[in-house]
Amino acid sequence: MKKYLIPCLYTLSILLLGSFLSSIIYYFNLTSDKFNTILLYLIGIMSIFVGSLKLSKNLNQKGIITGVIYFGIFVIIMVFTSVVIFKSELNIKSFIYYFVLLIFSMLGGILGKNMQEEKEAN
Repeated sequence: MKKYLIPCLYTLSILLLGSFLSSIIYYFNLTSDKFNTILLYLIGIMSIFVGSLKLSKNLNQKGIITGVIYFGIFVIIMVFTSVVIFKSELNIKSFIYYFVLLIFSMLGGILGKNMQEEKEAN
């Protein structure tokens, strides 16, 4: 259970800390609307990448499979949160963002698996 919880905490902490910092920067008018939106997208991509990387280091499955499973768990949570709690609609922009998250989650899984094998070889 611990090996699944730690990567999720990494993802959530990066999301919360990054969103908080982005909010503060935006509040003091240091960034524009467009730049802040891009920054929030990059924070989401980075957080799922790091979480998938950490999870893939701990598991003995293939990196791609680990990345897809990690993405699947978080996309269910994110879609549920956005549709049920925030009452937003799913559109093509959302699907493109989720597809990019899937790609980066798989890349994180592959890199994490390669880092694990490199560590075991030494």
